[in-house]
Amino acid sequence: KNCNVEIVLLKEDIVLNYYITSIMHQVFSLKDLEKNEDIMDYRDKEGSFNMYMIEIDKVLDSLIKINPENCKLFDGLGRYYYEVQTKYGGKWLKGNNELYRLIETNYKKAIDGKCADYLAYYVMGNIYTEQGKYKDGIPYFIKSIELNKKNADSYYNAAYAYFNIDDKENALKYAKSSFDLYSDSYVKSDAARMIGQIYFELNDEKNALANFELANKIDTGNYYNIKPMLYLYVKSGNEKAKELTKQFFDLDPENPMIDSDLEDIYYNNKKENELAAFYKDELKFFRNDDKVNGNLNFYLGKIYLNTDKKLAKEYFLKAKDILSNTYDKDHPVFKAIDDGISESEK
Repeated sequence: KNCNVEIVLLKEDIVLNYYITSIMHQVFSLKDLEKNEDIMDYRDKEGSFNMYMIEIDKVLDSLIKINPENCKLFDGLGRYYYEVQTKYGGKWLKGNNELYRLIETNYKKAIDGKCADYLAYYVMGNIYTEQGKYKDGIPYFIKSIELNKKNADSYYNAAYAYFNIDDKENALKYAKSSFDLYSDSYVKSDAARMIGQIYFELNDEKNALANFELANKIDTGNYYNIKPMLYLYVKSGNEKAKELTKQFFDLDPENPMIDSDLEDIYYNNKKENELAAFYKDELKFFRNDDKVNGNLNFYLGKIYLNTDKKLAKEYFLKAKDILSNTYDKDHPVFKAIDDGISESEK
């Protein structure tokens, strides 16, 4: 009947850790697992499971009225609202701002009552960093690490907070610790990339590149790994630059953002002629793809605007002709092309 505090908290632990599906985290489907089974084998997959209703927030609120000094209840309530916010965000029964307020209010009471575990401190640190209050969040991450030295996320987010207050020495220390602790390839790669970025900010491009390469080795083909690695290849004239440029472009040849990134990389390093040569090579590969072919001609037009306006106009006109087979005449790309043509005629 949800009158016993310890049993209610155990129920919360079961449903939050072992639900298969949930309806607004008010109704949960559960299954008794065999010894060789893992909950992730079933999470959010179709099947026939037992359904249980427990409105944890209401149950804990009712117990707090009877036991206002029991800080374990506030810890449980803070955890519940954190799990809800993580899973549902602003699509729950309460909005994001209200959820953040409830998480912070309840976890602070748990901390004041000395009932909080590492998760409470970790979440509090996150709440502050998400609001841009990095300095305020750091002590919570440090306390979280003190309570659980194996939680990689606490180290990673401490590194992120330190990085944002320009304390790169501590940022590097905690980022390296998170990398050592992570096992999942995606987040381990993310940690390596952060280490690379910190080294880059410290003007240590050798170690920066080594860690960007490591990040890409762990999670190959990740846009966020290739981009900084390519920047350093282009800057240093690394022979791998052309191959990596091709790999980067092939992530999404139809996406103008890729061209925007390549422009930033090559123009910042004053090597736009190399980018033009790359695009000309790509025209051969995409001669039968009107959308990519047209875009490549447009990109070349933009590059030559600064050096050869006659050639730029030729590329713009070719882009317009090719893309007319793909887009409606009112598509914004034609306004950009016409602007380019006008500029080439000045």
